[in-house]
Amino acid sequence: MSTTYTIGQRVRTTIDLDPGWEGAWGAPAGTLGTVTGLPVGQGCGYGVVLDGDPDRLPVALDPDELTAA
Repeated sequence: MSTTYTIGQRVRTTIDLDPGWEGAWGAPAGTLGTVTGLPVGQGCGYGVVLDGDPDRLPVALDPDELTAA
């Protein structure tokens, strides 16, 4: 069974997220965030803005990379 999330739902990451580019922000597993986008097709993840990210850019995370906060 796959967990589904909704826009605005608070979630916690279950994986470490490496910075996307040199000098970018990275986040350890357990970082809180808010779902801002829903998957639009197979292979697409949830858009999540993570707390503490100075750029406030969403990251794409699969359902197994999140848990409800």
